[in-house]
Amino acid sequence: MTAEEQSFLALLGYVFLQNARPDKAAVLFAALDRLAPGDAKVLRALALAQIRSEKGKRALDSLDRLAMAGGVDAAFHLLRAQALKLLKRHDEAAAAMRAYLQMRGETPQTIATPSQPGKP
Repeated sequence: MTAEEQSFLALLGYVFLQNARPDKAAVLFAALDRLAPGDAKVLRALALAQIRSEKGKRALDSLDRLAMAGGVDAAFHLLRAQALKLLKRHDEAAAAMRAYLQMRGETPQTIATPSQPGKP
């Protein structure tokens, strides 16, 4: 498969994600992963599609592979937090969210919270 054809499949997967078809997106990104194993962008997109399909265990497997490929960044921790939340592993999800915030250079105290009515 040519690079252009692979780009088309990735674009189609993105369109499926944007139009509430995460199962179809996951199939395309899994196919792309077979064609280019270890590609960080593909693994990240695959994990996102799996999360949106509510397949937390599969998403964690994809994220583990992403970590092995050196793709640990802020987005990785955010996706990991979402996958862990799906699996009701709340303490681990909270730790992953803290890692996300730390990598973004934020702390829980610096995050803006909506003001309550009647309070500044």
